[in-house]
Amino acid sequence: MELIPITSDRIEEIVESSCASQKSRKRVRRKLKESPPCKILRHDALPEEVRVGSIFENKQNMTKFFCSFEINQKVEFTAVRSCSKRYKMKCIVDKCGWNVRATRIKNFTLFRVIKYHNIHECSVDARKSDQKHATSNFLSEQIIEHVRDKKIEVTPAFVENKMKKKFGIDIGYHKSWRAIQKAIACIRGTPEENYQILPSYLHMMVGKNPRTYTSIKRDAQNRFAYMFFAPAASIASWSYCRPVIAVDATFLKSKYRGILFVAVSKDANNQIFPLCFGVADSENNEAYIWFFGEMKKTIQVHRELVFLSDRNQSIANGIRKVFPEAHYGICLYHFEKKLKQRHAKATVINRFQSATRSYKREDFNQLMSQLKSIDKKTYNYIMEEPPERWARSWFPRRRYDMLTINMIESMNSVLLEGREMPILRMLDFIQEKLGEWFYERRKKANETFHRVSIWAEEEMTKKMDLA
Repeated sequence: MELIPITSDRIEEIVESSCASQKSRKRVRRKLKESPPCKILRHDALPEEVRVGSIFENKQNMTKFFCSFEINQKVEFTAVRSCSKRYKMKCIVDKCGWNVRATRIKNFTLFRVIKYHNIHECSVDARKSDQKHATSNFLSEQIIEHVRDKKIEVTPAFVENKMKKKFGIDIGYHKSWRAIQKAIACIRGTPEENYQILPSYLHMMVGKNPRTYTSIKRDAQNRFAYMFFAPAASIASWSYCRPVIAVDATFLKSKYRGILFVAVSKDANNQIFPLCFGVADSENNEAYIWFFGEMKKTIQVHRELVFLSDRNQSIANGIRKVFPEAHYGICLYHFEKKLKQRHAKATVINRFQSATRSYKREDFNQLMSQLKSIDKKTYNYIMEEPPERWARSWFPRRRYDMLTINMIESMNSVLLEGREMPILRMLDFIQEKLGEWFYERRKKANETFHRVSIWAEEEMTKKMDLA
């Protein structure tokens, strides 16, 4: 029901019609003449505005007001009676005369205060610094604006200090943490709500940004399983990028966890170019096969297409299944990391690094022979992967000097904040970042008059200066 401002005359008329007897109508008229209400009050009303005859917008607003008022006074009250039509409160100290009684006006959500004794007769010793009415819901309303402000880092310690300064009350760590989570849920929505409206969100994404591709897969119980989306700008610009795609997954940190698939390439200006994203429960064969299947629907497959990743077998299986014409390469950084985990000697790792980066196969063979003579066990472990996947001199296609998937790690670092959000807010975060990047790159490109990219022009200038 929509509530609109009501004049004092109208409130008096409503009150009169709601009274059951002539005696009660006279009593109410007398009290209204003594203190006629001038407006409908909310939870943020001033204490001096509340008196007998005051009208609150609803029961919730009235209870919020008295909770806040009593917390400021460092006293507590208890609800003697609470139902949809009546509400009665009194001080927790039996000898104290503080009490409030209110009733709902018939056919309205308005609540009218019919009795209010606003003097606490309890002793100072009865007043507490830890209020039961200072619930996590109440605290979340107090800090929600601070949570909205990106410049402020809201931590449990911040909430404790804020409540101590504002109300003079002591709040525990766990209650402060719950208040922060509820404020975040109020702003971003709960994870359950996010997944429930995800299909509508993706539909609107395509409507607002035509040629964007989105897809959702549900399991046998009609529950969310996987999600994929590729922005329209990425689909249109892929044909101008290097035909090398780095793929990896990173953990999500929201309530239901899961992983975020990320696929990126590099554009002609040697910049990271995001292609598509996906969400799944874990890294497994089925999830990657579905992800690569959706990717194949959106991008044009190049003859010289190359995929790069760490040594994740599920990625290799997915590429082999969906992109049999593509070549699969291994990130050298992750390969070297595996050798260090096996406690390989520094001389062995140095030989391996030189061999992988050498341009001639003769140099590669010589360095690998030296590595074999130093540590044959490590040599056998390395050769379990064909050199065509990790050695520059044996790589059958152009790798464009992209020996690692550091660009994926950089992308994951950019998305770190978004990975902590519910899925819809995370998608908003990703789109906002991509929008900023594409706008800045387009702006710079329009300002240049070279026939090649800015990066290529700078590289050629360096080479000519050296010559």
